[in-house]
Amino acid sequence: MNLFTCCIGALSLYGVQLNLNPVSLPYGWSQCYNGTYDVFLNTTTLTSVLNTCNKAKLLLGCRPKGNTNLTVAAMGLRADVLYNCSTYSSCTNVANGVGWYYSDNYSWGFANDNDTVARGSCDIGSTNAAYRLCWHTDQWSGGWRCGASTGLNNDNTTERVIYHAT
Repeated sequence: MNLFTCCIGALSLYGVQLNLNPVSLPYGWSQCYNGTYDVFLNTTTLTSVLNTCNKAKLLLGCRPKGNTNLTVAAMGLRADVLYNCSTYSSCTNVANGVGWYYSDNYSWGFANDNDTVARGSCDIGSTNAAYRLCWHTDQWSGGWRCGASTGLNNDNTTERVIYHAT
């Protein structure tokens, strides 16, 4: 048993999930952020989101506005989900079957654990496209990708959703 299993608790979902109903999340998970892709995750907004979504485990997902189920979602320990890749185009931190990347002034997202990302600033990779999520975290763009749907920078019909748990 390692420190994370012992003291923080195991994650209940492994790998990238498709069509996830958040009702199926175990007790203790709660939504901490919901916003459409046309909202820029600039420094002020991103700081507010991370201050609100402040627990040890995070789940990122997206969906069409008004839908319950998340088109694509993945969960991980906070340190993994927020692994700083700076502006390195192919950087990921593989944890819990997911390749995570984050930068507070480039992009934030994930892909399947063994899939290569091509960030410039958001991931434009096409392998297993349905299993990818990317949000711009700069001053000039909104969301970009929700699964296979891309070019969502100014889209007000697609939602970013974040859940957190201790």
